[in-house]
Amino acid sequence: MCSLPADKVLIEKYTNDFSIPRELAEIVARRYPEYSVAQKYLFPSVEQLNDPSSLPDIKIAVDEIIETVKRGDGILIYTHDDVDGYTSAAVVYKSLVDITRNSDTVHVYPIVRERDGYILNPQVLRTYRNKGVRLLLTVDFGISNKDNFLVAEREGLKAVICDHHETTLDNFPNPAVNPKRPDSEYPFRELAGVGVAFKLAQVLYQEFFGMSAKEYYSLKRNFFPIVCIGTFSDRVPLREENRVFCIRGMELMHEIEEAWAICLRQSGDVDINRLHKELLPTLGSAAYVNPSLGVDFFIHENMDRVIEYYNKLRETDQRRRQRIDSLFSEVVSSAEVASELVLSVIPLSKLHYLGSVAARLRDYYKRNSIIIGVKDNKCIGELRSCDLDLYTMLYEMRDFFLDFGGHKKAAGFSMDRKNLEPFLDGLRGYLKKRNTNNQNACNLSDPEPETILRRADIGMLGRLVPFGEGNPAPLLTDGVSKYTIDNMLNIIEKV
Repeated sequence: MCSLPADKVLIEKYTNDFSIPRELAEIVARRYPEYSVAQKYLFPSVEQLNDPSSLPDIKIAVDEIIETVKRGDGILIYTHDDVDGYTSAAVVYKSLVDITRNSDTVHVYPIVRERDGYILNPQVLRTYRNKGVRLLLTVDFGISNKDNFLVAEREGLKAVICDHHETTLDNFPNPAVNPKRPDSEYPFRELAGVGVAFKLAQVLYQEFFGMSAKEYYSLKRNFFPIVCIGTFSDRVPLREENRVFCIRGMELMHEIEEAWAICLRQSGDVDINRLHKELLPTLGSAAYVNPSLGVDFFIHENMDRVIEYYNKLRETDQRRRQRIDSLFSEVVSSAEVASELVLSVIPLSKLHYLGSVAARLRDYYKRNSIIIGVKDNKCIGELRSCDLDLYTMLYEMRDFFLDFGGHKKAAGFSMDRKNLEPFLDGLRGYLKKRNTNNQNACNLSDPEPETILRRADIGMLGRLVPFGEGNPAPLLTDGVSKYTIDNMLNIIEKV
C-alpha cells in the first residue's frame, strides 16, 4: 500500500469526526484520503458486507443446488487441498446439511494433489456418481481450466463452480460463481475462496429458508471464524469485506461452541499471532498426510475425534517443518539468482513442499521466486511474487502447461518435461520485455514514517489490526529511530 503525505485539514477532520488520536488519524488519512472509505476502515461491521446477488451466476447456481436437494440426489463438494479450500468446503457442507437434513447425501473430496493435479479427476467423479452423486460443486477450485467443465459433463454430472482464482474465460457452460470473472459486477473482487463460499451459502439460506442478510449473519455466526481462518490463510488483501470477515471472526472465535473452536481454546487464547504461527500451518499440513482431515476438523461434532485430528496434524506439521528446512538448504545451494528472479529446478520429492519453499525463497532473496520439481517426464512448478502478476505471466505461456492456475501473488503449474527448457527460455524473454525501471517490490527501501508516536502510546493503533496483505503494519518513529509493530502491538525495531 502506497503511503502519501496526509492533508493537515483531513487529519484534523478525522481526529474530530472519528474521535481518534491525531497520530492514528494521520496514518488513516495517508492511506484512505476518501472519507467514506476511512470511516468503513475504522468502523468495520457486517452491515458493510455486499449483497451477493451481483455475483455472476449465483442465483442459477443456488437454484441448481436446491433442485438437486429436492430430488434427493447426492452432492459432491470438490475442493482445493489448502486451508482456504478446507474452510470453503466446511461452510458449504454445513449449509447443505442444514438444507438436506441428511448428511449421507453430502460428500466432500479435497484433492490429493500428487494424484489429482489441478484438473478434476474423472475417476474420483465416477466413484461418487456410483454413490448417488448427481451434482458436482467445486469450492476454491475449478474455474481456471475450461477442461473442468468437460470432465464433469463426460462423467454425467451437473456442475456448479464456486471459485475465486483468476480466469480469462468468458464462456461458462455451467454456473460459475466468481467475483474475478471478466463480466463480474460484484464490487469487491478480492474475496478468498471461503468468502465466495460464504456468499453462496448466504443465498442458499435466503432462497431455501427465506433468511434475510441480518438473520444469516446472526443465526450462522459460527461461519465467521471459519471464514476468518480461510481468509487469513490465503493472504488476500485485508481490506473491505475481508477486513470485516477477519475482525468479526476473531471476535467470535472465543464464543462459538463448535467442537473445533473448543478444541483450540483448550490450549489457550486464539489470537492472531497464534493463528498464524500454529493454527494455519497445522491445518495446512493436512495436505501432507490426509487432506480430508483439514475439512473433518471443522465439520466433525465429536470432541475426542476433533482433538485426535488436530494432534495428528500438529505432529505432521513438525515433521513437515523439518523437511522443508532441509530442502530449503538444498535449494539455496543450487538456486539461480538474477536481478528479478530466483529459480531452482530440483528432483521432485513431495509436491506440497514446493509452495512453502518457493515462499521462503522469495523472502530470503527478496525476489520473485520459482521452484520446479522434476519427476520422470513431468514438472511441477510453484511461483511466489514480489511484483510480478503471476497469473498473467502464466497465461501468456499457457501453451507450455498441462494445467495452471492461481493469483497474481501465488500460482502453480504442471507440464511435460520436454517443455522445461522452452518454458525457461520463454520466462527469461518475458522478464526481459518487462519495464524494469521500477525497483523490485521486495527490495523497496522503507518509506518515510507515517507518523511520530511515542512507544508508550502504541496501544492507540489497535484500531488498525489485523495487518497483512493490503493493510501493512505502519512504519513509525519516536523522533529518534524507526520501528513498526505486529498484530499483537509488539514493537519491532527497524534498522
